Amino acid sequence: MDARKRIAAAIKDHLARERISREQFAFKTKLGKSTVDKLLIGLFSDRTLSVVEGHTKLPLRSMLEERPDHLPAEDRRPASSKPLDAPSIAVLPFANLGGDPEQDFIADGITEDIITALARLRWLLVIARNSSFVYKGGAADVRQVARDLGVRYVLEGSVRMAAGRLRITGQLIDAETGKHVWAEKYDRELEDIFAVQDDITEHVVAAVEPHLYAEEGIRTSGKPPDSIDAWGLVVRALGLINKMERTQNAEAQALLRRAVAMEPDYARAHALLGWAAWWMTLCLWAEDTAAGYRQAAGHAHDALALDPSDPWARMVAGLCLSTAGQHERALGEFRTALTLNPSFTLGHMGFGWALLRAGRFDEAIAETGRALQMSPLDTFSGFYTSVHGLALLAARRFQEALPFLRTSVAAFAGYSGHYNTLISCCGHLGLIEEAREFLAARSRLSPTLRLGLARHHLSRFAHADVFIEGLEKAGVPE
Repeated sequence: MDARKRIAAAIKDHLARERISREQFAFKTKLGKSTVDKLLIGLFSDRTLSVVEGHTKLPLRSMLEERPDHLPAEDRRPASSKPLDAPSIAVLPFANLGGDPEQDFIADGITEDIITALARLRWLLVIARNSSFVYKGGAADVRQVARDLGVRYVLEGSVRMAAGRLRITGQLIDAETGKHVWAEKYDRELEDIFAVQDDITEHVVAAVEPHLYAEEGIRTSGKPPDSIDAWGLVVRALGLINKMERTQNAEAQALLRRAVAMEPDYARAHALLGWAAWWMTLCLWAEDTAAGYRQAAGHAHDALALDPSDPWARMVAGLCLSTAGQHERALGEFRTALTLNPSFTLGHMGFGWALLRAGRFDEAIAETGRALQMSPLDTFSGFYTSVHGLALLAARRFQEALPFLRTSVAAFAGYSGHYNTLISCCGHLGLIEEAREFLAARSRLSPTLRLGLARHHLSRFAHADVFIEGLEKAGVPE
């Protein structure tokens, strides 16, 4: 049995290193998903091993002949407990706390949907449903589950239904330390059960993904720089970008260039380098704005050439096209990104921004509001509230926009663009004294705001007229 665990662990390691899902592996090997699911828990035939060896070049069958007591000391522990190069997770069956066995299908359906949604995150190895559901109905020890399945993280939860309402709880646990990484509770009216399942799944995955990235960034931060692989460099860089500051952005770009040099075909590294370059340019940290956006678009193009299904690359491409005024192409890229990962919160916000620039203000408000709801505590919340407020301003809903725009300035006071939108909103509402205060604060960040310059920058966008009108009312000079 130890040999079978070693073989299963070796294959999981291979999937993590190659960043392919079990479904992709099943397709490549033509073994079928059920056979691969069994393979990953140590159940296989000689024929299956032969096929896998041919595709992976791993010496799997020789592992069956090795005796554990002849292995080096560091390899005598069960192979499934060895850490993977990339993160891995098991979603345990959500417990039905309602007491009615007829309601098991709700808990099972939510669990299956979350497994499917997490499997879309191609950097994450997700244990198959058949393996996770072995633990249904029992009080599972999370650490033992992690050892059995060879995963770093375990997601578990419960479902309770009463009086037409559904309450779902979830918690993400670092199985190596037992630490609770994330926990949340969701209450919904039970009208359309499938719509509720979709809504809960989207919210859970949107919340869990950034926590996994953050945990992996912390994990790699304690390693010597020379020992970090490309994956580690990427997750560390993403954590730095999410801090939204200039110095951290520069550090992140340096790490991502190292990752690209180490693995030139790593699409996600190229995509995140494009995102960092785009954010740097938006924040006016680039010496040449046009060159900065070209750089971002170039990285997105490189990422898409390597992997057309990377949602980050699609998002950056969409942002660059939107900024250039190519609205329909931009919206197409965002739609593709969100088809690839429906829980991509930053993608939803970018989509909303592209919609408002294209003049589809009501759709923009709905999309940006959805992103805020999906990730209310996001480190990019200042950006989120700014874009949502801008969409409301574009639709002339100035009173509704004001609190979001005030929040955006408080959250990211170092970016002059947030002040511009807030000043325009104050102008529309007749809050001239407040507008003057923000004009003075903004002038300490960048050159004096002028109507002519604002017209030039906004000329490609549908909200330009209402934006400029508010600046005029606020007393911004020509």
